[in-house]
Amino acid sequence: MKKLFIFFLPFALLAQNDVEVDYVTNSDNSLNFKYVKNIPGTHLVSVKFSNLSNTLAKDNQSKLLKSTRGSLFKLEPINELQQIRFRYSYSWFRGNINSKVNFEYPYILPFKANTSVKPVELYNIDNVYFKSELAKGWKAYSFSFNENQTVYSIRKGEVIEIIDNFEVDNSKTFDYYSNINSITIEHKDGTYATYKGFDKDKIKVKKGEIVFPQTILGELSKFDNRNLYRLYLQLYFYRTIDGISLNTIKSSDDYEIIYLTPKFFQNKKLIELKNNESYVVQFDEKILFSEMKRKEIKKWKSYNEL
Repeated sequence: MKKLFIFFLPFALLAQNDVEVDYVTNSDNSLNFKYVKNIPGTHLVSVKFSNLSNTLAKDNQSKLLKSTRGSLFKLEPINELQQIRFRYSYSWFRGNINSKVNFEYPYILPFKANTSVKPVELYNIDNVYFKSELAKGWKAYSFSFNENQTVYSIRKGEVIEIIDNFEVDNSKTFDYYSNINSITIEHKDGTYATYKGFDKDKIKVKKGEIVFPQTILGELSKFDNRNLYRLYLQLYFYRTIDGISLNTIKSSDDYEIIYLTPKFFQNKKLIELKNNESYVVQFDEKILFSEMKRKEIKKWKSYNEL
């Protein structure tokens, strides 16, 4: 069987104004630091101080940002009659780093109910061709079809990134290409799912939108000049490397991506997908609504009854 290769780059390139940090000086000379986050998803902000005086605060302060704005921390002066002297800079990184991952979460296969699928496990192109070290827990799947398919979300989450720039060259045959339209969704427990293979302008969700299991994400693109449509799916989470804490992160080299082998609902059980075996998209109401609030369930039922 022909091997399939793919790699993903879950470290995002962030713009300068994606996260803004500022402070106010109080009447007692204490300082309240605050933030505004202009992008969806969880991010870690790290504030580094220099020339810090008249306070016992640490030189590094970090916090995971989930809301769009809020308080970061407060610096208290040793002598309330004098100002705290300091200079500061800050940086930020995508990811709910060091979150408590639910490894037993019941995922739903990413297509319409009762669709037959045959997942193929993918090799890491960096490891095979460039002999680089295989990423921790490496796991990725492709799902191929000979006709167009609609892709559905596998779990409730927030759409944090959409790439919808590429049109496929249908005049050639490809084993792999990197310019693929994609959607990345952050889940409640700090895991992320990246779906790749969408047709240009056929993505149905927006950045910042909350999606539920079995929400339509978009339509697949024709892969090349063959009658072939393909979805790539991968799940992962972020952890600091050994010896590094959240408060000491200075760059993306201080934390790493760990890939997740998800468990999917199948025949009333949770299973790990086996390479090139056939499955049917299944779920029940308990699985479907497990992370949804009452109002969300009502809305979902109303929408799907139309």
